Amino acid sequence: MYKSEIKEFYDKNKAYCHYPFREIYNNSSGHYKLCCHANVHPDTRKYTTQNITPFKYFRSKEMEGIRNKMLSGEKMSSCQVCYQMEEASGESYRTKDVKKISGIELEPASIGLKLRVHGSYCNLQCYMCHPHNSSGRRNEMKAVYGKEVLKKWMPNFKGLNYTQWNDILKDILDNIHLVEYIVVTGGEPLLLPKQWEMIEKIPEEHAKHIHLAYDTNLTELTYKNHSIFDVAKKFKEVDLRASCDHYGRKLEWIRYPINRKRFESNLIEAKDLIKFINCAPSILNIYDLDKIYDYYKQHFGLRTQFTSIVRTPHMLSIKNVKDKDILLKKYEKLEWFNYIKSELSMPIYDKDNIKMKKYCDDLSKHRNFNWRELWNEF
Repeated sequence: MYKSEIKEFYDKNKAYCHYPFREIYNNSSGHYKLCCHANVHPDTRKYTTQNITPFKYFRSKEMEGIRNKMLSGEKMSSCQVCYQMEEASGESYRTKDVKKISGIELEPASIGLKLRVHGSYCNLQCYMCHPHNSSGRRNEMKAVYGKEVLKKWMPNFKGLNYTQWNDILKDILDNIHLVEYIVVTGGEPLLLPKQWEMIEKIPEEHAKHIHLAYDTNLTELTYKNHSIFDVAKKFKEVDLRASCDHYGRKLEWIRYPINRKRFESNLIEAKDLIKFINCAPSILNIYDLDKIYDYYKQHFGLRTQFTSIVRTPHMLSIKNVKDKDILLKKYEKLEWFNYIKSELSMPIYDKDNIKMKKYCDDLSKHRNFNWRELWNEF
């Protein structure tokens, strides 16, 4: 196709998204999804990392059917997040990535992997993190609310056994010649032994063609005899996406029990590998996004992006703020404004923030660290 034809296709087709054509993603409960923002698609709900390996899922007749439907312009029921964003602001994760590519991918090639298969150990207990994704979070939730309440937060959680993980690793290595990029998540990926085992087993001849990215809390840069700086020598490119949702004491509460000085020291040491600071807008930082951006720009020369909106649990969403018009005006020139605008446009879930306050009070009591002293606006 010529560029004009490609643009015409994009303009007319409001369903096409390149993720189902070039990325394999699964969440921590083992379900494969069309991307990290989508819900589980009904056609592929039966597939999990416990019963099918990544590339077999990707090549399944169900995924082929989904790709064909998208090419014909049929919207997917699992992609409501993007459709709602586009209705609210005209932009979404789908449209943002469509703009980056130069052609329509009729045949899956140059595959990206974003697989949560290496474990969920994490040394932090971030207040907005889903318990599926963090052992530290599960431990805190169990201590605060008990085992039965924790089960309600994560009803179908089941980790991989050793045989299942080995089957997945073999599948990845058998298809490594097709892999263009790998995004490693956790838990905290730099503290996961299985992640390091995978990295070691990827042949250098293929690693030199792979872009490797880590969604990391950046509290550690080494693990036993492994170093992120050694990995950077092996792969085509390595970038660290440093998850960080505030600065100072507010950072220490949101991402408890982070060692702030150690984190900032690692920002300096690994600056050449850090692509951006990834801040997840939630009800406890929505009023400070401009300050957060300026802090990391001025002190570390690093750019902050705000695309990872906290949507669940609903009580922590920015849609619950009362003065939405003020925030919309305040952030209208922010680079990531459309993502924030789309969430602010959603109906209020908890008008008086009653559930959020009770939840933060519960965490504060367990942590012996009072959130109300930091956020006196609540």
